[in-house]
Amino acid sequence: MAKQFFRSWLPSPVKISEMKLMKVFGQRTLNPLLWYVNRKSISKAIFIGTFWGMLPLPFHSILIVLTVLFFEVNLPISLCLAWLTNPFTLIPILYIGFWLGAQVFQVNMINQDMILGVLHQISHWITHFGHGHIDLSLAKILLLGLVLEAFIFAILLFVITRLFWRWSIIQHYKRRRYIK
Repeated sequence: MAKQFFRSWLPSPVKISEMKLMKVFGQRTLNPLLWYVNRKSISKAIFIGTFWGMLPLPFHSILIVLTVLFFEVNLPISLCLAWLTNPFTLIPILYIGFWLGAQVFQVNMINQDMILGVLHQISHWITHFGHGHIDLSLAKILLLGLVLEAFIFAILLFVITRLFWRWSIIQHYKRRRYIK
């Protein structure tokens, strides 16, 4: 069943609470609800971890832990999903996010002239110690696209987890029925 699958590879609460990041949150990370393995806890944890994990933010693990502590869902599953954004997935995540943002704002995708213009603005801003103008219209498009992408993928994985859990239980009952 799905419950045994998740329990088989989850670390113990003591191991997680000994991590440097978790020492900041103290004894709250030992709450039994954060380690409970059931359909609702795992699927909500996957939603939270996927949402924050898809956003290329610094220290998104802290945001995951804060959200998990608020909603009291499975902590290790959410933290594992923090690694969705890594050097191999960052470019596709940014591209899909910008594409979604461009669709919402009904603008064309970025071209070489736009990239060179933005890089020129950023280099001018840096060389003049923060004085100058940076066009944030591209950042607005990218930010909205990234939030939409994170939300879509989080809902998708939430639904897949629920369906997998249900399929697992049905298969377990079918096996039990055939054994008797």
